[in-house]
Amino acid sequence: MAVAMSAAAMTATAAGAAADTGPGDTSRPGVERTDLGNGATLLHGVESAEQLAASCASGKFCGYSSQAGYGLEWGCGRTGIGWSGGGWWVNNLSGSNDRVAMYGSGGTRIYTTPHSPSQDTTANWTPVYNITVCVA
Repeated sequence: MAVAMSAAAMTATAAGAAADTGPGDTSRPGVERTDLGNGATLLHGVESAEQLAASCASGKFCGYSSQAGYGLEWGCGRTGIGWSGGGWWVNNLSGSNDRVAMYGSGGTRIYTTPHSPSQDTTANWTPVYNITVCVA
């Protein structure tokens, strides 16, 4: 199932969502986790690539936008990215489909992450319009 959501919509949705404090919560000091109810978790309070990596749960892909000022954690599926500018990502996926495909505005695949575990601390989100999490 594809879920496309702009950064503004994610922020608005997060404002009305409850904080995730259930079992397996990987919160770190200063990072607030909010379940958006669409397969994504808002990571608010992330201030470094190291903090994003420490907060990204096993089996998930996490990204952070410097311009938006927050991170997101995704499970498997396709989603829209409403970010631009710099940031970071952390690939903590598991299993044989442990990579993430990134697509440009025309739907063309522009990048596929290395197998997990992997990360990019100098990511550019501007050309990325959609991602598919959990590809071979």
